[in-house]
Amino acid sequence: MISDIQMTSEIDYSELFCPQKDCSAYGKKDQGNIVFKERYGKNNRVLFKCKICKHCFSETRGTPYFGLNTPAEEVVRTLAMIPEKGGIRGTARANGHDKDTVSRWIKRAGDHCEKVNDHLLKDLNLKLVEVDEIWSYIKKTKKCDGRRSSGIW
Repeated sequence: MISDIQMTSEIDYSELFCPQKDCSAYGKKDQGNIVFKERYGKNNRVLFKCKICKHCFSETRGTPYFGLNTPAEEVVRTLAMIPEKGGIRGTARANGHDKDTVSRWIKRAGDHCEKVNDHLLKDLNLKLVEVDEIWSYIKKTKKCDGRRSSGIW
């Protein structure tokens, strides 16, 4: 949603909406109903409030960072290092985190990616030829990477 907000005057309220499904302003951006309530936690996160239903929500609601005490930048940096380090243990050691913590972050990020894909990649109405072209591209990419494809699609 919003990250690294230093002052409440820097908040772009036009992109915010009430996430409470029972609220009459649910999902409607730029309605003037979202206000700054307070900052909380060791990362000084912003808590917003809907003036209509009085529901409060965090700036990280709906993101993989919701409920984490670790700053988002550190989580991103650690996850981005996994392919370079070659695994979870090495990445965890290099960043001073427990391997189980890094594994939980991976799970959170993967679950979030799945939700985003489910939301964005629906009702595409692709024909069989278009799907085949996509897989052909993926096969070519794997060959260029030196990986072997099983050929089962």
